Amino acid sequence: MNKCSQEFLSLADDCLHQFAQTESDDFSSILTSDDLNSFQDCYPGCRVRDFPPIKTLTLFMRQVASDTKSCRHALIDEARDQIVRGNEKKVPNTDTSAYCKARQRLSEASVRGLLRISGNSLDHASPESWLWHQRRVLLTDGSTLLMPDTEKNQKEYPQPGTQKKGLVSRFSEFLF
Repeated sequence: MNKCSQEFLSLADDCLHQFAQTESDDFSSILTSDDLNSFQDCYPGCRVRDFPPIKTLTLFMRQVASDTKSCRHALIDEARDQIVRGNEKKVPNTDTSAYCKARQRLSEASVRGLLRISGNSLDHASPESWLWHQRRVLLTDGSTLLMPDTEKNQKEYPQPGTQKKGLVSRFSEFLF
């Protein structure tokens, strides 16, 4: 699938419309077709499967935004939407194995890049009346993430020198 294919354009439109990214005002154009093109460029030569990168990203965002956070529910919701839109070429599959594998193929760097782009777009779209005393204020909530203390995780996310080895790694990353 290339960026000029009808399938890519349809998936990009579905992604943008699903999250009200219609480009009709500043806040509804946080993501653009160009942003999704850049995201797709992170996956050169990917095969067309049931879950190409943009569709996987769309389902992943839907899963994260849902109350249940369930892979199966995201696929069931997608199947329902496809049937409602009349896209019934084949019965949508709600087995989670292919989707979970596709989600693992999404690179952390590509998702982080898209997150930064959308965060910057949101920041630029914010009106000046939202500034506090004409200043941009950043807030952090002090969230932490627990993960196994494996050798691979130690290389990617090293512990501070003050923390003893063998403890669960805790880190929070400021994304902007």
